[in-house]
Amino acid sequence: MNALLSQAKYQGDSQARHIYQTLSKRLKPMDLDSKGELFYPVRAHFNRAIIHTDPGEMMLKQQNRNTLFHELEALESAIFRGLPIEVYLSRTPYNGQATYRQVYPLQLLYHDIAWYLMMENFDNGHLAISRIDRFKNHLKMLNSTGRGLEAQRNSLDIAHHLLGNGWRLSLGNPTEQQLERQGTLPLITVKVRFFPPASRFVEEGERRHPKQKIVYGSKDKQTGEPVYLDYSVNLPERSLNEFSFWVNRYLEHAQFLSPARLAEKHRQAALALVRKYDIQ
Repeated sequence: MNALLSQAKYQGDSQARHIYQTLSKRLKPMDLDSKGELFYPVRAHFNRAIIHTDPGEMMLKQQNRNTLFHELEALESAIFRGLPIEVYLSRTPYNGQATYRQVYPLQLLYHDIAWYLMMENFDNGHLAISRIDRFKNHLKMLNSTGRGLEAQRNSLDIAHHLLGNGWRLSLGNPTEQQLERQGTLPLITVKVRFFPPASRFVEEGERRHPKQKIVYGSKDKQTGEPVYLDYSVNLPERSLNEFSFWVNRYLEHAQFLSPARLAEKHRQAALALVRKYDIQ
């Protein structure tokens, strides 16, 4: 019940909301008997969607967006049956190009601030992830012959393996991804030096990435804590931008050590930020 409430309230899942409301009515006598303990939200998943997700709520608030959220029932059916569909990606902040895509939808994935669609390209098997609200409410079945759940699971497993190798949600371009799936893509060793207080938070993330390494610098004689820690991880090229976004949140408490191009990019970004403040 806690999980349903969180998904309904904070992730904006209309299906979970309907299920929770139905269960709440049926279980109300049990909640009364337990003096309210049954429905008390002992646990909550507070990551909140930053976009509209519920068509019914959009209508009530007169905030209709005509996104793929209006076609979730058909989308879920296509996932279960392994049906190829055509969707229209109307907004792409990375390259700005709207495009029709013919894909096998694999999974509705919630991450951080939004719901995403994990999909496999119908023609070349390329795996990708895009935010659901960036698709228009265009969903066309390409044929009625599904490939079945076994094929869906195989592709889903590959996609999650790629997610585990990388950083956040980018799965790379088709050429790089094919090499990575074959195990022949060279990885890049990224090393960042973190200083207190940021190093304390980085140190806590023992399972931030399965291949990470942390090396501590010498201890400060006054505080007794390491002067810095070096965080290193091997990543595919596709993940470097997302990794850089994570490092940037620590501002002056982080310094790229390698590769040299990321260190220079980080330095130039810092100089650009200083210039913006100087202009003011």
